[in-house]
Amino acid sequence: MIQKFIKVVFKDVENENETKKVSVILRLNAIIMFIYFICILGVFLITGERASILLLLPCLCAYAVAFYTTYLNDTKFAAFFSVFITVDWIYIFIRRFGWDCGIQHFIFVLLVLGFTISYRKLPWKVAMSALACVFRLILYAYANTNEPFTALNQKTSTVYQIINSVFVFIGITGILAVFTKDSMEMEQKLVQYNEKLHKLASLDPLTGLLNRRSMREYLEKRIKAYNDGHVESMALAIGDIDYFKKINDTYGHECGDIVLKRLAALFTECMEGKGCVSRWGGEEFLLVFRHMNGDEALIVLNDLNRKMKKLQVAYKEERIRVTMTFGLSEFDFEHGIDYSVNDVDKKLYRGKEAGRDRTIY
Repeated sequence: MIQKFIKVVFKDVENENETKKVSVILRLNAIIMFIYFICILGVFLITGERASILLLLPCLCAYAVAFYTTYLNDTKFAAFFSVFITVDWIYIFIRRFGWDCGIQHFIFVLLVLGFTISYRKLPWKVAMSALACVFRLILYAYANTNEPFTALNQKTSTVYQIINSVFVFIGITGILAVFTKDSMEMEQKLVQYNEKLHKLASLDPLTGLLNRRSMREYLEKRIKAYNDGHVESMALAIGDIDYFKKINDTYGHECGDIVLKRLAALFTECMEGKGCVSRWGGEEFLLVFRHMNGDEALIVLNDLNRKMKKLQVAYKEERIRVTMTFGLSEFDFEHGIDYSVNDVDKKLYRGKEAGRDRTIY
């Protein structure tokens, strides 16, 4: 039963131009005020203020209607209606019971409600705050110059003040709880969205490997770490798929994409804990071996080559074998990225000229 009621309160709006947050805040406010008037009704019944009971019934009906309006996919109307009836009953109750009943404190609830359900700019909200202040001053001036229609006895007034204070705090807390929860969720979603965008901008969309720009950023960080004394050595390799154009021409670009993805998965597996790999461009891959000299990197690269030779890429009824040519050298921290990349690139082309399917170190 409680779960169903919670679902009803937090039900999303159907109109795409309306927001769930505003509707939920208005519903929560209507529920709190409805319970408030039930409590006041009980006080009046117990204390014998039966003449004032008829004043509470329209208030109960008004907030029931306010709750209903939040499902009409028109949050502006629902917000206006809630504010209107709140201003109305505060004014009527001040006239009826006087300043000492404490009703005027609900103006603070009204102010918080206005700030949390409005998407208008700050100047409008400041003006709204000033208007609420003026409204409170007018009520105070009226209460000081006019006697209340119904003077509450000391006992009833004390109970009334307590209930008012409790529900003012409940109202403000409830509204802010929903508002801040929604804001935190939005902030979290924004962070996740930004992380997703950053990830998409950093990765090659086909293989899921780092793209060229991200790899350069990674290398720049390694150079900085080297300058700070945290890195002693690093090796670099560029690999190019042998006869990749022939694969595309023979089987089609879809097959070529499958080959690239399978090799990317193999590189990721073999380089785990040893370094990182990026798609440098086309059928070229750049591999970085962390904390390794050239000899150590060559051992890893030879192991990768052995696994590649066993690899068969399935495409339709075909089983395609792939080889690669690599250029390998130790990273030159003194001369930087372009120098080191050009060095392994030259070795790569020497390997191509020497017959492919080999590593030049």
